[in-house]
Amino acid sequence: MKRNALLIMIGLLVCVALVGVSAPLKVGICKIVEHPALDAVEQGAIDALTAAGYEDGVDVEYLLASAQGDYTVAISIAQNFRAQGVDFVVAIATATAQAAAEVFRGTDVPVIYAAITDPVGALLVPDATDPSGNENITGVSDMINVADDIRLLQELSDEIDSIGIVYNPGEANSVVLTDMAREAAEALGLSLIAASADTSANVPIAAQSLIGRVDALYVTTDNTVVSAIDSVLAVSREAKIPFLVADPTSLASATLAVGFDYYDLGLTAGDLVLRILDGARPNEIPVTFVSGAGIHLNVDEAILIEFEFPASVVERASSVLYGGVSFTKNEE
Repeated sequence: MKRNALLIMIGLLVCVALVGVSAPLKVGICKIVEHPALDAVEQGAIDALTAAGYEDGVDVEYLLASAQGDYTVAISIAQNFRAQGVDFVVAIATATAQAAAEVFRGTDVPVIYAAITDPVGALLVPDATDPSGNENITGVSDMINVADDIRLLQELSDEIDSIGIVYNPGEANSVVLTDMAREAAEALGLSLIAASADTSANVPIAAQSLIGRVDALYVTTDNTVVSAIDSVLAVSREAKIPFLVADPTSLASATLAVGFDYYDLGLTAGDLVLRILDGARPNEIPVTFVSGAGIHLNVDEAILIEFEFPASVVERASSVLYGGVSFTKNEE
């Protein structure tokens, strides 16, 4: 009897100990492709949870994945996340978010999207009239002001009459932005010549096709093109024409960049995870739009193509890259 009582007591003590031990939060983070901007979003989301006390390997477990530009792979990754019982999904870029939305439709697992240009057009905004819709989704948009970008290009030189843009017609976000760029250019009396590249491997060919046909180059937040951005830079150098990219993390591979900090966007996505952990429902959190875009100049590249920034642009610049070193506006 004493032996049985002892075993029962040990069993009770074990149970009590286990009650106080909870499994770590499991967060699946997937991006459509690897490049500096999306990498910064991923790190920002992780750092937001770390700052809130979630220690990797103790309080939280991260499942990190890249779809390598393939929607089918993105679907497989989302399915793997679901099979592993993730508590949250952070989906970075439109195609990845669409894949996660499809796989986790009708579940209680929150999907936080980040770096999505047009959440409404991508059907990522919850529809209250559809009971089978994605009520478990919210996120952060990186919609850029394309019209301002085109005006900036025009301001660079009176000799800029035509603008070349390389884009992937398979990226819904890029199609939207390219259409916006075309409309903005026409409104300013400029022509926009688009060259399509459906894969990163085809970006060099598309970029080369613009040589001799345009006076400046422009790349939006197209993930396919940004992942092969050095090939567009090569065309800028060869043709000696300025190249604007709508992603400051890619400034080293362009003449100038306009945009906001993608790391901050990642922090915002991480904060959304924390809000939901605190009890907020995803469909009660409206889409967050980031702001604070700045102008960033790469003087090193400008020198290579024998281009001089106009004083009006220099005065508005948030930072300047010179000699491989970045100087902010407030630095002497």
